[in-house]
Amino acid sequence: MADFVVDSKVIASPSDTIGTLVARMRETEQWVVPVVNQGNLLGQVTYKDLLRRRISPDSKVNSVMTPTVTISDAEDVQRVVAKFYTSRARAIPVVTKERKFVGLVTRESLLSYLIRTGMIPQERVRKYMASPVLTVTMSDSVARARWLMVRDNVSRLPVMEGEKLAGIVSMRDIVSRLYEASSRKRENILVEEERIMAMPVKEIMNYPVITLQGSSTLEDVVNTCLTKKVSGIPILEGGRLAGIISTIDVIGAVAERFKIEMPIQAKLPRTMKNSDEKSVIDGIIERHLSKVERITEVDSFKVSLKESVSGENKKMYEANVRASTRLGNFVASDSDWDPATALRKAVERLEKRIIDRVKTVQRKKRGEKGSP
Repeated sequence: MADFVVDSKVIASPSDTIGTLVARMRETEQWVVPVVNQGNLLGQVTYKDLLRRRISPDSKVNSVMTPTVTISDAEDVQRVVAKFYTSRARAIPVVTKERKFVGLVTRESLLSYLIRTGMIPQERVRKYMASPVLTVTMSDSVARARWLMVRDNVSRLPVMEGEKLAGIVSMRDIVSRLYEASSRKRENILVEEERIMAMPVKEIMNYPVITLQGSSTLEDVVNTCLTKKVSGIPILEGGRLAGIISTIDVIGAVAERFKIEMPIQAKLPRTMKNSDEKSVIDGIIERHLSKVERITEVDSFKVSLKESVSGENKKMYEANVRASTRLGNFVASDSDWDPATALRKAVERLEKRIIDRVKTVQRKKRGEKGSP
């Protein structure tokens, strides 16, 4: 564990203001900030949290911090790889059994260790890249880019000019612009934010773009990401955008190579296994498992979708979700004519039950502390 744990450049306290914290995140290029009080880890603040909902710069950190998946200081590298892949986290806090904060494992520190120890598979990028790619055009608004990032749980979008890759925009670019506006006079903040969200993406995108070829290796990806301090790279084939690969895709390749057991299992109808619907279903599962991992330790997360035919000869889908966690076992189900909707409703129901259990446990703890 000591080989890939790093000190956190920024540590927030619950009483810090969001405006001050964002400025420190920007200065240190730190995506994930642990929230610590008297040595105990309370939660985290990430760029993703700040992108999802606009927070006043005067708000306290404790009003925006979220639960986080953690790594025990005794866990081995395979368990760490599994946690990164299932949670898709940029960094994961390391804690002792008593929840005392030790440090961070970042994607960068983990990948540096994996490349030093020869654990990166000798594979070509095109095998693991995401394709087709979610993109925006130069004239699309910043508001649309933000909406796509939140909806599809992605941290960057290639910017296209026709069929040409013109730039790339990240959630950090958007958050930084929004919170720069917060330094203005209060009466001008809303006007400036509306202007930023309405402006075309081309005004905040980064260019020229760092790219690789489909024939590049996964080691090329890691070395480029670490050198250029980026977490994802567009892939070109014949001069055209063919895909995009992120550091989490490389971590997934490591998990696959070493047959690391993942907590996630999904059973889908045969008709869905080779269709575009499967990629949508996979995305829903990954996003919600990531959320649950941030709330509690997950031992297993099982999903099944069953297809039936109604009296009107229409297909109906029933989604069942089971999670075994440190808080106990949870089950939820729902149905809909659309398989993605059925699954989304079921996992949202499951997530709510887990959150309710957390709140119940916290109330009991507060009651015990308050009792004589």
